[in-house]
Amino acid sequence: MNDSITLLEQLIRTRPVTSDPERVNAATDIMRGYLESRGVFCRVEEFDGRKILYASNRESGTPEIILNSHLDVVPAMEEQFEPVIRDGKMFGRGACDCLGNAVCLTEILLKANVHVAAVFSADEETGGRTTKHMVDLGYTAKHAVLILDSGDDPTIIYEQKGILIVHLTAKGRDGHAAYPWKCENPIDKLMAGYAKFRAKWENPTSDNDWRNSMAACMMSAGTAPNQIPGEATMTINFRLVDEASRGVILRDLAETTGCEVTLGEDIPPVSFDRDHPVFLLLQRVLSDEVKGGQEIPLARICGATDSRHWRKLGVPVPVLGVTGANEHSAGEYVVLDSISRYADGIVKFAEAVAAQ
Repeated sequence: MNDSITLLEQLIRTRPVTSDPERVNAATDIMRGYLESRGVFCRVEEFDGRKILYASNRESGTPEIILNSHLDVVPAMEEQFEPVIRDGKMFGRGACDCLGNAVCLTEILLKANVHVAAVFSADEETGGRTTKHMVDLGYTAKHAVLILDSGDDPTIIYEQKGILIVHLTAKGRDGHAAYPWKCENPIDKLMAGYAKFRAKWENPTSDNDWRNSMAACMMSAGTAPNQIPGEATMTINFRLVDEASRGVILRDLAETTGCEVTLGEDIPPVSFDRDHPVFLLLQRVLSDEVKGGQEIPLARICGATDSRHWRKLGVPVPVLGVTGANEHSAGEYVVLDSISRYADGIVKFAEAVAAQ
């Protein structure tokens, strides 16, 4: 465990913020050096200037499972890149999301007696194109892909919502703010149209209220305080429980608001059978190893993960994570002993699934 703690501290201090590929690549180099020095086979692929590490406890063949975590983190205050250990927890940017999980993968690679491999991606926080690249290159597994990402109360995720990002644009007639009667203000049109659509929409009230959700996230209009602009745009983030909703929402948004609708990001929902033997086996093993026999729930999440890229392989893609909290915030931490507990549990799972 001491080696894992030292590695985690080193990764946090590297400051691998997604927008700085050089620092993310430095974290990848650190991870590769750590694993190769312990006899793990490593290969580095590249995509758009970013290094992607594939590591395996066998040099060839298809692994029983592939593990996936990411080495990039979101921005933080300077002090968050100096890790602090207190009360069995490590505080720092990426401690939970997702460097603690990446370190867990190293323990699994070193402990497993069956063939397991890991992909350490480099841009998950901005869409995961490096993960998609590895899937496109043909990296695969016999039984499952396990994504370790973030962490909170122990859960195993079998379903996640899709993402539909839409740009809503109102056109008008620009001019001087002192003479609004000579203009057609697109901001007024945009606000009125959105308010009309929002009045018809009912958001979920909790994580368990499994319905589509909507949030207006960005607005853009104008360049001067005394000029009525000719155009105004709002960006709306929808989270969808099914693909059929997509077309209905786009049509209703255009008809109700009277504004131009432009499609941004479009990511379908990801769902697996919660009663699939892989999910039930993983639940049983981790409940024993991580929770001392207390059942870890199978759950759904409103957010998105890189499971959307792996699902094309046709094997189950559970999402889980070492215990921690406050990802993307100032108080982010990981519970240090959970790293080894999850590693031991996943090793037992890999050995059990390989024996089936």
